[in-house]
Amino acid sequence: MNAIIALCHFCEAHGPGPLFCTQTLRETNIHQLDIHFDSERKGCPACNSIGNTTGLVSTDPDSNAHFVSSQVPVIPETIELVKKAAFRSISSEVSSASATTSTGSATTSNSDGCGLVFFGDAHRGHVLSCSFQLADSESRGFSKLFSIVILMKDKMFLLNIQPFLADCLTKIAKELQDYARTVYDDNLKAQGSQRAQRITQGYVNNSSTTRSLVDLTKKEAIFAYLHAHFSYVLWAGARYLTESIALGSPSVPPWLGRDTEEGFTMVQTDKEGYLMRRMGLAKSEELDRLDERDMAKYSLRMFRQALKGDFEAVCFCVLTGIQIVIRAPPVKGRCLVRNLKKLLPEPLHKLARSHAESYKSANECRIINLSQDAVAPNPSAGIMRIDLVDDKARDTVAVCVWEGELPLRSPKLLQKIMKAVDEELFTDLVLDKHMRALIEEWKNKVVCIRKMSSNQDVSKIKKIMDIQQQDQVLITYWYSHL
Repeated sequence: MNAIIALCHFCEAHGPGPLFCTQTLRETNIHQLDIHFDSERKGCPACNSIGNTTGLVSTDPDSNAHFVSSQVPVIPETIELVKKAAFRSISSEVSSASATTSTGSATTSNSDGCGLVFFGDAHRGHVLSCSFQLADSESRGFSKLFSIVILMKDKMFLLNIQPFLADCLTKIAKELQDYARTVYDDNLKAQGSQRAQRITQGYVNNSSTTRSLVDLTKKEAIFAYLHAHFSYVLWAGARYLTESIALGSPSVPPWLGRDTEEGFTMVQTDKEGYLMRRMGLAKSEELDRLDERDMAKYSLRMFRQALKGDFEAVCFCVLTGIQIVIRAPPVKGRCLVRNLKKLLPEPLHKLARSHAESYKSANECRIINLSQDAVAPNPSAGIMRIDLVDDKARDTVAVCVWEGELPLRSPKLLQKIMKAVDEELFTDLVLDKHMRALIEEWKNKVVCIRKMSSNQDVSKIKKIMDIQQQDQVLITYWYSHL
């Protein structure tokens, strides 16, 4: 992703400015980079991170991209842009969610003290900013203002991946806040009533107001942690939404990667956060590797032919959260689950089981694949059963039973999916990319609705995004899991 991620702060001696920057470089000799640091800030501990002669570098072997972290941007043309973005993110473009107030013995904040703001223009770049406070027992107001900004020229790309970036920035900010909060609490225990005395007398120890981020968090490798986080955001952001010419292309471009190759993927964890895991080493049943020829043979269109008139009902159940119980041979069952997951945004993929020994309730999973001899519940309005069997000609025969009925007007996303699957000019690769774009579009609509604070605002945003009554059942299901 061609962007710059910068950690910015407000120094009580020098004002707002960037503290630590990470950017993507390609075809650049990183050993010849010359970094210029503002001379008036060089002696300030709070304004220094890793120094003027040090850089942290990570390399992606697939794209040969270097993720370089330094005190200031290594490309001279971007230094002023980052400084202006830092100034605005700290001084004026601050969300009300990041405002804190002093209450008793600790500072509190709304929405965990993390506020997201988008600003910028074509000349100075477009910026997504996440501002937050770090507790500091020796600072004015007992906290310091920080922000993480992402600066890039492509406005539409930045807005399209805003949900992903916002989630990452918020988690990084909360991690820093947790570190600082631990140090803050330890300092309070050691200082005793000193804080109350400072509040009463208005006394500030000026010698300690320029503490560095290492002092605030007590993490010597804090900037190495930030480099790892920022590099991941740049690496994953480029893969979150990719534009490519797919018409007539017979295979997936190598730089996009495949689900069946050894590589990295982002998987959800039980705790809040994300981790990087090699798919070849993952033991989760959700990451069972399928032969590429099987996926090509048992494609979404093949199941469309096998399900015949029931295909639209199957898609409707997937989109609206009605449980689907599949009994099929192992490969066909896993392939069907993989194809049905394409109809859902990634956060809902955890509700699909590619293989299960026994039946699970709808609260645990909405799509479940059982072996052919496993016990399955009877079909109902809330459960659809699909049995895949082979006839003598070795063709797949699908027996689909569901006691529910399709509504008179289907959700618009379902209408677009049916139209795309039936489009003969679409190759399987083009169809997959088109489906992904449709799902991301509706996922972002649901995310926008979640941001609204009142029913009146929800009604307005639905009207703007052309969400009709027939779409509400889909919105309700996705809303509860995004």
